[in-house]
Amino acid sequence: MLNAVGVTGVAAQVYSTLIEADQPTVEEIAAACGVTARRVATELTALEERGLAYRLTGRPVRYRANAPDVAIAALIAQREAELQAARATMHQLAEVFRESARSRHPDGQVEVVRGPDNIARAVARAAEATRQQLRGFDRPPYTETPGASYGLEERRLAAGVAYRVIYDAEALDIPGRMAGDILPSMAAGEQARARPTLPIKLIISDDQLAVIPAAVTSRTVDTTFVIHRSPILSALIALFEAEWERAIPILGPDAGAAAGGQAGASDGAGTGRAGRHPDAESAALLAMLAAGMTDASIARSLTWSMRTTQRRMAQLMSELGVNSRFQAGLAVRDRGWL
Repeated sequence: MLNAVGVTGVAAQVYSTLIEADQPTVEEIAAACGVTARRVATELTALEERGLAYRLTGRPVRYRANAPDVAIAALIAQREAELQAARATMHQLAEVFRESARSRHPDGQVEVVRGPDNIARAVARAAEATRQQLRGFDRPPYTETPGASYGLEERRLAAGVAYRVIYDAEALDIPGRMAGDILPSMAAGEQARARPTLPIKLIISDDQLAVIPAAVTSRTVDTTFVIHRSPILSALIALFEAEWERAIPILGPDAGAAAGGQAGASDGAGTGRAGRHPDAESAALLAMLAAGMTDASIARSLTWSMRTTQRRMAQLMSELGVNSRFQAGLAVRDRGWL
Protein backbone atom coordinates (compact mmCIF):
# COMPACT_ATOMS: atom_id res chain seq x y z
CA MET A 1 0.00 0.00 0.00
CA LEU A 2 2.88 2.41 0.82
CA ASN A 3 5.42 0.95 -1.60
CA ALA A 4 5.27 4.06 -3.77
CA VAL A 5 6.71 6.19 -0.93
CA GLY A 6 9.31 3.62 0.12
CA VAL A 7 7.50 2.08 3.10
CA THR A 8 7.50 -1.66 2.46
CA GLY A 9 7.47 -5.05 4.14
CA VAL A 10 7.79 -5.07 7.92
CA ALA A 11 7.96 -1.26 8.06
CA ALA A 12 4.51 -1.06 6.48
CA GLN A 13 3.20 -3.66 8.95
CA VAL A 14 4.60 -1.73 11.90
CA TYR A 15 3.07 1.53 10.67
CA SER A 16 -0.32 -0.11 10.12
CA THR A 17 -0.17 -1.51 13.66
CA LEU A 18 0.57 1.96 15.04
CA ILE A 19 -2.44 3.32 13.14
CA GLU A 20 -4.76 0.69 14.59
CA ALA A 21 -3.37 0.23 18.12
CA ASP A 22 -3.48 2.65 21.06
CA GLN A 23 0.09 3.58 21.95
CA PRO A 24 1.57 0.07 21.67
CA THR A 25 4.93 -1.01 23.10
CA VAL A 26 7.68 -2.57 21.01
CA GLU A 27 6.72 -6.01 22.32
CA GLU A 28 3.04 -5.51 21.47
CA ILE A 29 3.92 -4.41 17.95
CA ALA A 30 6.25 -7.41 17.55
CA ALA A 31 3.49 -9.77 18.61
CA ALA A 32 1.00 -8.18 16.19
CA CYS A 33 3.44 -8.32 13.27
CA GLY A 34 4.91 -11.75 14.03
CA VAL A 35 8.53 -10.52 14.08
CA THR A 36 11.18 -10.00 16.74
CA ALA A 37 11.25 -6.99 19.04
CA ARG A 38 14.72 -6.10 17.71
CA ARG A 39 13.37 -5.92 14.14
CA VAL A 40 10.46 -3.76 15.29
CA ALA A 41 12.84 -1.39 17.10
CA THR A 42 14.87 -1.00 13.90
CA GLU A 43 11.79 -0.28 11.82
CA LEU A 44 10.44 2.17 14.39
CA THR A 45 13.68 4.15 14.23
CA ALA A 46 13.33 4.34 10.44
CA LEU A 47 9.68 5.39 10.71
CA GLU A 48 10.61 8.14 13.16
CA GLU A 49 13.28 9.43 10.79
CA ARG A 50 10.71 9.62 7.99
CA GLY A 51 8.18 11.45 10.17
CA LEU A 52 5.66 8.62 10.28
CA ALA A 53 5.89 7.82 14.01
CA TYR A 54 7.12 9.23 17.29
CA ARG A 55 8.07 7.95 20.74
CA LEU A 56 6.04 8.88 23.81
CA THR A 57 7.63 9.75 27.12
CA GLY A 58 7.36 7.40 30.09
CA ARG A 59 7.90 3.74 30.83
CA PRO A 60 7.47 1.35 29.18
CA VAL A 61 8.32 3.08 25.92
CA ARG A 62 5.30 3.43 23.70
CA TYR A 63 4.82 4.72 20.16
CA ARG A 64 2.18 6.55 18.19
CA ALA A 65 1.70 7.12 14.45
CA ASN A 66 1.70 10.61 13.01
CA ALA A 67 -1.45 11.54 11.09
CA PRO A 68 -1.26 9.75 7.72
CA ASP A 69 -2.71 12.67 5.74
CA VAL A 70 0.17 14.84 6.96
CA ALA A 71 3.05 12.35 7.19
CA ILE A 72 2.37 10.43 3.98
CA ALA A 73 1.61 13.64 2.07
CA ALA A 74 5.10 14.88 2.96
CA LEU A 75 6.62 11.63 1.66
CA ILE A 76 4.61 11.91 -1.55
CA ALA A 77 5.81 15.48 -2.07
CA GLN A 78 9.39 14.34 -1.54
CA ARG A 79 8.97 11.48 -4.01
CA GLU A 80 7.39 13.82 -6.58
CA ALA A 81 10.36 16.18 -6.26
CA GLU A 82 12.73 13.25 -6.77
CA LEU A 83 10.79 12.12 -9.85
CA GLN A 84 10.85 15.64 -11.27
CA ALA A 85 14.61 15.76 -10.82
CA ALA A 86 14.95 12.32 -12.39
CA ARG A 87 12.77 13.40 -15.33
CA ALA A 88 14.90 16.49 -15.90
CA THR A 89 18.04 14.36 -15.82
CA MET A 90 16.43 11.91 -18.25
CA HIS A 91 15.71 14.70 -20.75
CA GLN A 92 19.28 15.98 -20.46
CA LEU A 93 20.76 12.52 -20.96
CA ALA A 94 18.40 11.79 -23.85
CA GLU A 95 19.45 14.99 -25.59
CA VAL A 96 23.13 14.16 -25.12
CA PHE A 97 22.45 10.64 -26.42
CA ARG A 98 20.62 11.88 -29.52
CA GLU A 99 23.23 14.51 -30.32
CA SER A 100 26.01 11.96 -29.92
CA ALA A 101 24.17 9.38 -32.03
CA ARG A 102 23.42 11.88 -34.79
CA SER A 103 27.04 12.99 -35.00
CA ARG A 104 28.14 9.38 -35.45
CA HIS A 105 25.18 8.13 -37.50
CA PRO A 106 23.25 10.54 -39.75
CA ASP A 107 20.39 8.04 -39.95
CA GLY A 108 19.84 8.70 -36.25
CA GLN A 109 18.03 11.88 -37.28
CA VAL A 110 14.98 9.76 -38.09
CA GLU A 111 13.31 7.10 -35.92
CA VAL A 112 10.70 4.68 -37.27
CA VAL A 113 7.70 3.90 -35.04
CA ARG A 114 5.26 1.17 -36.06
CA GLY A 115 1.79 0.27 -34.79
CA PRO A 116 -1.06 2.55 -33.64
CA ASP A 117 -0.38 2.05 -29.91
CA ASN A 118 3.32 2.82 -30.24
CA ILE A 119 2.54 5.83 -32.41
CA ALA A 120 0.05 7.17 -29.84
CA ARG A 121 2.70 6.80 -27.13
CA ALA A 122 5.30 8.57 -29.28
CA VAL A 123 2.91 11.49 -29.84
CA ALA A 124 2.12 11.67 -26.11
CA ARG A 125 5.84 11.67 -25.26
CA ALA A 126 6.41 14.50 -27.73
CA ALA A 127 3.66 16.54 -26.06
CA GLU A 128 4.99 15.82 -22.57
CA ALA A 129 8.50 16.85 -23.63
CA THR A 130 7.35 20.15 -25.14
CA ARG A 131 8.39 23.17 -23.10
CA GLN A 132 7.50 26.16 -25.30
CA GLN A 133 5.11 25.36 -28.14
CA LEU A 134 3.51 22.44 -29.93
CA ARG A 135 2.48 22.90 -33.55
CA GLY A 136 0.34 20.53 -35.56
CA PHE A 137 -1.54 19.72 -38.75
CA ASP A 138 -4.73 17.85 -37.83
CA ARG A 139 -6.28 15.63 -40.49
CA PRO A 140 -7.54 12.01 -40.71
CA PRO A 141 -6.80 9.19 -40.31
CA TYR A 142 -6.19 8.95 -36.57
CA THR A 143 -4.47 6.43 -34.31
CA GLU A 144 -6.95 7.26 -31.53
CA THR A 145 -10.34 8.95 -31.27
CA PRO A 146 -10.08 12.71 -31.95
CA GLY A 147 -10.24 14.55 -28.65
CA ALA A 148 -8.86 11.60 -26.66
CA SER A 149 -5.74 13.59 -25.79
CA TYR A 150 -7.66 16.67 -24.60
CA GLY A 151 -6.67 16.05 -20.97
CA LEU A 152 -2.98 15.98 -21.91
CA GLU A 153 -3.33 19.16 -23.97
CA GLU A 154 -5.14 20.89 -21.11
CA ARG A 155 -2.30 20.00 -18.71
CA ARG A 156 0.38 21.21 -21.10
CA LEU A 157 -1.51 24.45 -21.76
CA ALA A 158 -1.80 24.99 -18.01
CA ALA A 159 1.97 24.46 -17.77
CA GLY A 160 2.51 27.35 -20.19
CA VAL A 161 2.98 25.42 -23.44
CA ALA A 162 1.48 27.19 -26.48
CA TYR A 163 -0.58 25.06 -28.88
CA ARG A 164 -1.01 26.11 -32.53
CA VAL A 165 -3.10 23.68 -34.58
CA ILE A 166 -4.34 23.84 -38.17
CA TYR A 167 -7.38 21.67 -38.99
CA ASP A 168 -8.26 20.69 -42.53
CA ALA A 169 -11.83 20.31 -43.77
CA GLU A 170 -11.85 16.53 -43.24
CA ALA A 171 -10.96 16.98 -39.56
CA LEU A 172 -13.71 19.57 -39.11
CA ASP A 173 -16.20 17.29 -40.88
CA ILE A 174 -16.12 14.71 -38.06
CA PRO A 175 -19.49 14.76 -36.24
CA GLY A 176 -19.28 16.84 -33.08
CA ARG A 177 -15.61 17.66 -33.58
CA MET A 178 -15.96 21.42 -33.44
CA ALA A 179 -18.42 21.57 -30.56
CA GLY A 180 -17.02 18.69 -28.51
CA ASP A 181 -13.27 19.04 -29.02
CA ILE A 182 -11.97 22.09 -30.86
CA LEU A 183 -13.97 24.83 -29.11
CA PRO A 184 -13.22 23.41 -25.61
CA SER A 185 -9.53 23.18 -26.54
CA MET A 186 -9.59 26.79 -27.66
CA ALA A 187 -11.31 27.82 -24.44
CA ALA A 188 -8.34 26.21 -22.64
CA GLY A 189 -5.90 28.28 -24.72
CA GLU A 190 -5.29 26.50 -28.04
CA GLN A 191 -4.85 28.70 -31.12
CA ALA A 192 -6.70 27.04 -33.99
CA ARG A 193 -6.94 27.77 -37.69
CA ALA A 194 -8.50 26.02 -40.69
CA ARG A 195 -7.43 25.11 -44.22
CA PRO A 196 -9.40 23.34 -46.94
CA THR A 197 -6.60 20.76 -47.22
CA LEU A 198 -3.30 20.03 -45.51
CA PRO A 199 -0.40 18.15 -47.15
CA ILE A 200 0.36 15.78 -44.25
CA LYS A 201 -0.37 15.01 -40.62
CA LEU A 202 2.25 16.71 -38.48
CA ILE A 203 3.26 17.39 -34.89
CA ILE A 204 6.25 19.60 -34.02
CA SER A 205 7.55 19.73 -30.44
CA ASP A 206 9.38 23.03 -29.89
CA ASP A 207 12.16 23.06 -32.52
CA GLN A 208 13.39 19.67 -31.31
CA LEU A 209 11.44 16.99 -33.15
CA ALA A 210 8.52 16.30 -35.45
CA VAL A 211 6.22 13.32 -35.96
CA ILE A 212 4.90 12.63 -39.47
CA PRO A 213 3.22 9.58 -41.02
CA ALA A 214 5.30 7.21 -43.11
CA ALA A 215 2.60 4.69 -44.05
CA VAL A 216 -1.12 5.50 -44.06
CA THR A 217 -4.14 3.33 -44.77
CA SER A 218 -7.68 4.60 -45.25
CA ARG A 219 -8.39 4.02 -41.56
CA THR A 220 -5.22 4.57 -39.58
CA VAL A 221 -1.55 5.48 -39.57
CA ASP A 222 0.56 2.31 -39.49
CA THR A 223 4.05 3.80 -39.38
CA THR A 224 5.47 7.18 -38.46
CA PHE A 225 8.82 8.95 -38.65
CA VAL A 226 10.10 10.83 -35.62
CA ILE A 227 12.36 13.55 -37.07
CA HIS A 228 15.04 15.01 -34.79
CA ARG A 229 16.93 18.26 -35.34
CA SER A 230 18.07 18.22 -38.94
CA PRO A 231 17.46 19.98 -42.28
CA ILE A 232 14.29 17.84 -42.59
CA LEU A 233 12.94 19.25 -39.31
CA SER A 234 13.78 22.80 -40.41
CA ALA A 235 11.82 22.21 -43.63
CA LEU A 236 8.80 20.91 -41.69
CA ILE A 237 8.86 23.95 -39.40
CA ALA A 238 8.95 26.24 -42.45
CA LEU A 239 6.04 24.29 -43.99
CA PHE A 240 3.96 24.72 -40.84
CA GLU A 241 4.63 28.45 -40.61
CA ALA A 242 3.73 28.95 -44.29
CA GLU A 243 0.44 27.07 -43.85
CA TRP A 244 -0.27 28.97 -40.62
CA GLU A 245 -0.04 32.28 -42.47
CA ARG A 246 -2.48 31.04 -45.12
CA ALA A 247 -4.92 29.43 -42.67
CA ILE A 248 -8.12 31.06 -41.42
CA PRO A 249 -8.43 31.62 -37.63
CA ILE A 250 -11.35 29.63 -36.28
CA LEU A 251 -12.08 32.31 -33.70
CA GLY A 252 -11.85 36.04 -34.14
CA PRO A 253 -9.48 37.95 -31.83
CA ASP A 254 -12.23 38.77 -29.29
CA ALA A 255 -14.07 35.46 -29.47
CA GLY A 256 -11.65 33.17 -27.64
CA ALA A 257 -12.92 34.19 -24.21
CA ALA A 258 -16.46 33.61 -25.37
CA ALA A 259 -15.87 30.00 -26.42
CA GLY A 260 -16.69 28.57 -23.03
CA GLY A 261 -19.72 30.73 -22.26
CA GLN A 262 -21.23 31.15 -25.73
CA ALA A 263 -20.42 27.88 -27.49
CA GLY A 264 -23.81 26.48 -26.54
CA ALA A 265 -25.86 29.40 -27.88
CA SER A 266 -28.09 28.64 -30.81
CA ASP A 267 -30.01 31.89 -31.43
CA GLY A 268 -28.56 34.81 -33.33
CA ALA A 269 -25.37 35.05 -35.30
CA GLY A 270 -23.77 37.16 -32.60
CA THR A 271 -21.81 39.41 -34.95
CA GLY A 272 -23.46 42.66 -33.98
CA ARG A 273 -22.47 45.96 -35.59
CA ALA A 274 -19.79 46.31 -38.21
CA GLY A 275 -16.38 46.33 -36.59
CA ARG A 276 -17.36 44.05 -33.73
CA HIS A 277 -15.95 40.54 -33.71
CA PRO A 278 -18.27 37.51 -33.92
CA ASP A 279 -18.97 35.23 -31.00
CA ALA A 280 -17.35 31.79 -30.79
CA GLU A 281 -19.93 29.86 -32.80
CA SER A 282 -20.25 32.51 -35.51
CA ALA A 283 -16.47 32.73 -35.87
CA ALA A 284 -16.27 28.93 -36.09
CA LEU A 285 -18.99 29.03 -38.74
CA LEU A 286 -17.03 31.62 -40.73
CA ALA A 287 -13.84 29.59 -40.55
CA MET A 288 -15.62 26.45 -41.77
CA LEU A 289 -17.13 28.43 -44.64
CA ALA A 290 -13.64 29.66 -45.51
CA ALA A 291 -12.40 26.06 -45.41
CA GLY A 292 -14.93 25.20 -48.11
CA MET A 293 -17.17 23.03 -45.94
CA THR A 294 -20.74 22.30 -46.99
CA ASP A 295 -23.78 23.00 -44.82
CA ALA A 296 -24.04 19.27 -44.09
CA SER A 297 -20.42 19.10 -42.93
CA ILE A 298 -20.84 22.18 -40.75
CA ALA A 299 -23.95 20.69 -39.17
CA ARG A 300 -22.09 17.46 -38.34
CA SER A 301 -19.12 19.25 -36.83
CA LEU A 302 -21.20 21.59 -34.63
CA THR A 303 -23.85 18.92 -33.87
CA TRP A 304 -26.55 21.17 -35.30
CA SER A 305 -29.52 20.11 -37.36
CA MET A 306 -29.56 21.16 -41.02
CA ARG A 307 -32.40 23.54 -40.21
CA THR A 308 -30.40 25.22 -37.44
CA THR A 309 -27.33 25.41 -39.66
CA GLN A 310 -29.23 27.01 -42.51
CA ARG A 311 -30.94 29.43 -40.13
CA ARG A 312 -27.60 30.46 -38.59
CA MET A 313 -26.15 30.84 -42.08
CA ALA A 314 -29.02 33.09 -43.11
CA GLN A 315 -28.65 35.17 -39.93
CA LEU A 316 -24.92 35.52 -40.55
CA MET A 317 -25.46 36.57 -44.18
CA SER A 318 -28.03 39.12 -43.01
CA GLU A 319 -25.65 40.54 -40.41
CA LEU A 320 -22.97 40.87 -43.07
CA GLY A 321 -25.42 42.31 -45.63
CA VAL A 322 -24.45 39.79 -48.33
CA ASN A 323 -26.19 37.19 -50.49
CA SER A 324 -23.46 34.58 -51.18
CA ARG A 325 -20.61 32.77 -49.49
CA PHE A 326 -18.10 34.53 -51.70
CA GLN A 327 -19.48 37.93 -50.67
CA ALA A 328 -19.43 36.78 -47.05
CA GLY A 329 -15.71 36.00 -47.35
CA LEU A 330 -15.00 39.46 -48.72
CA ALA A 331 -17.08 41.12 -45.99
CA VAL A 332 -15.37 39.16 -43.24
CA ARG A 333 -11.95 40.08 -44.61
CA ASP A 334 -12.91 43.75 -44.83
CA ARG A 335 -14.09 43.76 -41.22
CA GLY A 336 -10.89 42.05 -40.06
CA TRP A 337 -12.78 39.22 -38.33
CA LEU A 338 -10.66 36.39 -39.66
